[in-house]
Amino acid sequence: MPDIRTFLDLSTAHLPEHICDRLGAVPGVIAHETVYGWLMWVPDNPADPDERAEVPDVVATIQCFARAAGCDYVLFDRDADRIDALPTWDW
Repeated sequence: MPDIRTFLDLSTAHLPEHICDRLGAVPGVIAHETVYGWLMWVPDNPADPDERAEVPDVVATIQCFARAAGCDYVLFDRDADRIDALPTWDW
């Protein structure tokens, strides 16, 4: 059986604009740009201080939320829903 991975579908509004615009270039973050946002990998233990040394707090919080939900990735999409448990920015 092949590995099947899950992702959290999340609005790009959960990232401040200055981070969203360059998520793939943020140190410590592995993300690939899509047509409407980003696909970001979630480390196995995003709360580990060694793994998140350079990761902005807002991104680490999202990674922790996604990993707690059993997700390996976050798909940031401008048309996805916002989640009350995470902060949002209007930009």
